[in-house]
Amino acid sequence: MSKLMKCRMAQPNDLDIIFKIEQQIFKQPWTKKSIQNELNRSKNKLNIIAEIDGRIIGYFFSHFFGREAHILNLVIDIPFQHKGLGKIFLNKIINKYLKEADVFLEVKRTNFPAINLYLSFGFEEINIRKEYYSDGEDALEMIKKVNSYGLVST
Repeated sequence: MSKLMKCRMAQPNDLDIIFKIEQQIFKQPWTKKSIQNELNRSKNKLNIIAEIDGRIIGYFFSHFFGREAHILNLVIDIPFQHKGLGKIFLNKIINKYLKEADVFLEVKRTNFPAINLYLSFGFEEINIRKEYYSDGEDALEMIKKVNSYGLVST
């Protein structure tokens, strides 16, 4: 299998594969209708597919509002996890689409691999959202700012 990952915009006909991956990854997955609504959203969206050798191995859903982006979902299919592909995928997304945006996300407080991935990209922890997820787990709210402003000495 080639390790050359290609990224493309998600299309409505990707629905079934995305839904299948979603069900395998999450205990409480998005509904098929929710995914379909995201894919059919007419504006303020950035939905990207990761493929290797023509096979969908991951997906990314986000909303854009001006210079702010909110990551809704970043997923790598189980057989492709723990191989650095999530890092490659996120790197491609940030460098091509999110360079000029402040990027927000929520992640389960116990999802240490994801938290470490985001920290490695310069995301910072800014808040804890108590019982954010439907299973009652807290979310860690994170942000990656476009510019870091420091004190200027005169």
